[in-house]
Order: sequence, then C-alpha cells, then structure tokens
Amino acid sequence: MRDADRKPFSEHRFQPKQHGDTASRHLDSITLEQHLIETYGLSAHTIRTFLSPITGGGSGLGADVLSGYADYAADVLLPWDYAKGAQMFPGGNTGMARQILKKLIPEAIPGTTMREICRGRVQFEALDVAGRPARICTGSTAVSIEHEGEPRSAEAVQVLYLKQGKLYRVRARSIILAGGSWTTKHIARDLPSSCREAYAQFHRAPCLMANVAVRNWRFLYQLGLTECQWFEGLGNYLTLRKVATLGTDPATINPDQPTVLTLKILFSYPGLSLEEQIVRGRTELLSTPFREYERRIREQLTAMFARSGFNASRDIAGIILNRWGHAYLSPQPGFFFGQDGKPGPGEVIRHSPYGRVAFANSDLSGIMDHRMSILEARRAAQQILQL
Repeated sequence: MRDADRKPFSEHRFQPKQHGDTASRHLDSITLEQHLIETYGLSAHTIRTFLSPITGGGSGLGADVLSGYADYAADVLLPWDYAKGAQMFPGGNTGMARQILKKLIPEAIPGTTMREICRGRVQFEALDVAGRPARICTGSTAVSIEHEGEPRSAEAVQVLYLKQGKLYRVRARSIILAGGSWTTKHIARDLPSSCREAYAQFHRAPCLMANVAVRNWRFLYQLGLTECQWFEGLGNYLTLRKVATLGTDPATINPDQPTVLTLKILFSYPGLSLEEQIVRGRTELLSTPFREYERRIREQLTAMFARSGFNASRDIAGIILNRWGHAYLSPQPGFFFGQDGKPGPGEVIRHSPYGRVAFANSDLSGIMDHRMSILEARRAAQQILQL
C-alpha cells in the first residue's frame, strides 16, 4: 500500500461504544490479529510471539483466529467501573452459587451471614425434597430431552437422566437447557436444523489451570512481583493466589507464609485453523500425564525464579491440575453479528426457543462472564414463562 493510500492512524483506533454499532460490526468481520495489525502497525510475528494467547486470553486461543470484537465485547456489554477495583466472593464463583442456592433452598446452608453462607457445610439431604418448590438432583446427568410429539404443539417434554448407573425418566412442562454448547446440542434430541447449524459454529478451547502450593513466596517478593507473564516455555501467566477476605481473615500475607501460585496454560498454535488449534490443544491437555506436567512446571519455575532463591524440591508442597477440555468459548469472525446476511449463531439460539425448550449459558453472548450467564438465564426464564 502506498503511503498516500494509508488512512490516518487516528481513524483506525476507534473503539466500539455500543453493541452492534459500526465499530463493533467491523471488528467482528476481521480477526483480532488483523485488527492489531491495522490499528497499531504490529507484525503478525510480533503478535504471535508476544501477544498470543495473552491477547484474547479470555477466549482461549491466539489472535489469528478470534473475532476482532472478542477483546471488546465484555467491556461494551458489561461495562465495569475499574475505580472500584476487583470484586469477588470468598471462594470465587462458588460464593455466588452458594448465595443462589441459599435463596432457592434456605435449608441447604445454615445461617444468614456472608461467612456462614460462603463457608458453611452444604446440607445435601435438603437439596432434593419432594413437595418443595425448588429441588436439586445431585449426581445426575441429563442425557436426553425430547418433546412428547411435535414441539410446536407438545404439552410436555421428557427428560432422561443417569444417576448411580440407572436411567430415570421424568416429564416437564418446560425446560431450560443451560449447559455448555458442546453438550446441549447432543442432549436435545429433536433440536431443529437452524439450532443445530448455529451450535456447529460454537467452538470451545481447552485450558490447564495449575495450582502450585508453595511453602513461601519470598522468591517473588524479592523481585517485587505478585504476578507475571512470559513468552517461552510452559504457560504464559502466573499469579499469587488472591482470596477475598472475610471477617477476621488477615488482609495481607507474609512472603514467608505458604500460599498458592496459579499458572494459566493455554494452547495456541498460530497458523492452524481454529478447529485444528482446539483439537490439537485438547489432545495435548488430556493425553499428557501428570508427571510430565509436574516436571515441566518445576523446570519453568526454576528457570524463572532460581536466581531469586526458588528451589523446587524445597519450596513446592504440592501441585493440583485442573484440566478444562472446554474452558473458553472462542468466537470466530462473524460470531457476534453474523456473516453474509445471516445472524450470529448466538442470536439464533437466544431468540429461537423451540417448543417448550429455551436456552441459556454465557457462551450464547460470546462472553465468559458470570454476569452474562445470569442475564442469559433470566432471559430464558422469561421466554419459558410466556409459553
């Protein structure tokens, strides 16, 4: 391109202000990598070496296959006042789930204070009691839902679920399928073709979260760090475990006290298609034995922190691996607003309850955020109440 043909730099750096505006639709028509190149003049090599998968990390893959809008959608749809700082329950998302459970079934968790609800023992015998307006059937896996007859005219839906090796069947007046896109499309047996085609456009990337218990974190304190990122080796991000304090909990921790380090390990293979990156990453995640990950984690921490006093044999007390095969929705270009005159797949599912079945889950919006999961659940519930 000739210099005379280039647009002024300021014209490229426009930010989407509203979901569906010109800027957001343009971003959704290109990859995040293309957006970074045209906006900041970066090379693809620089982006793939230093920004993937950190940029777009909330979507699990590198910038070369993600929608350019993926890095903006959360702030546009769910703006946050960053001056308020981080907000969390003790226990993270578990705290929110406990609050919801307490509201639905008060007897499930004794007490009323934040400490009692977030840290109290769940009374599992209270979860599934006949005659109560809300019941939770634990240890059960739904394997099939299907209308009794034509979905448009059916008066009930049959649900088949597995518990302790036995199949059970129940009838429901209506259903909300709030599971992930990779399971919902298999459970709903009479899913219409429009929904099946939409669900085929949902892609979920893997992630490995490694929690490393250390007897002290002075090796980080010596460097003035509580979190860091790197560009070679295993993973790319580490943080000192942050836990919301409650009641008499100490607000600070001493660098000589034991704590937990969390390593985030994503699987990005720039140059491959989105589907190929996901399959390769999931295969690596699930086929690599624990001992291999343990060895690589020890080597990675040693390479980065040995000079500041870290000793893997002395300082690591234990390692827990959380392997998430379908951790992140990875929205490709066109996911949010569609392509070629067709709506985005999330919009098809969101606005197309069929028969007595509606859909929820945060992946319909393309944003992996608990706030969006709550909003999607509310929308689905309102659709069901109108049946």
